[in-house]
Amino acid sequence: MPKRSKAQTQQTIETILAEAKRQLLALGYEGMSYTTLSEATGVSRTGISHHFPRKQDFMVALEPFLVESLRTPLDTRSTINAFMKSWMQAMHAEGEFKSTLKLCFYVLISGKADHGAAFRCLKTLQQECEQQMQTDLTVAFSQLLGASVLLCRQRADAKS
Repeated sequence: MPKRSKAQTQQTIETILAEAKRQLLALGYEGMSYTTLSEATGVSRTGISHHFPRKQDFMVALEPFLVESLRTPLDTRSTINAFMKSWMQAMHAEGEFKSTLKLCFYVLISGKADHGAAFRCLKTLQQECEQQMQTDLTVAFSQLLGASVLLCRQRADAKS
């Protein structure tokens, strides 16, 4: 069998990551598996595990995307109140912000994965927002994270 080029290998990794991102946000951490990724990408489970030996490796590889999807809807050009309002609007919308935040919460709380990537995503988000706004957002972040957990739980209870 001929050796694959670096470009082919990189394309395979990007294909796997794109599908992993889609599945993590749509199906959640538990819903995504090597089997579902293999079926969707056409890459064997062995091929996927060659590049990502542990499921949590996907979270690490996707950290920049996860931070960006959290940061995008937030108003960091104005006041803390405007920032908080933009966060809550994003939580009430069905989109990447909410899905990403739910994914981070799950990984942090479940104990089924190394929570380092989820923690780093939230910490990086806070630091980048503070830098843009040039203010300490520790209290606002604590309030928003708490409200977001409750909102996620409330919506989950309403569905059952």
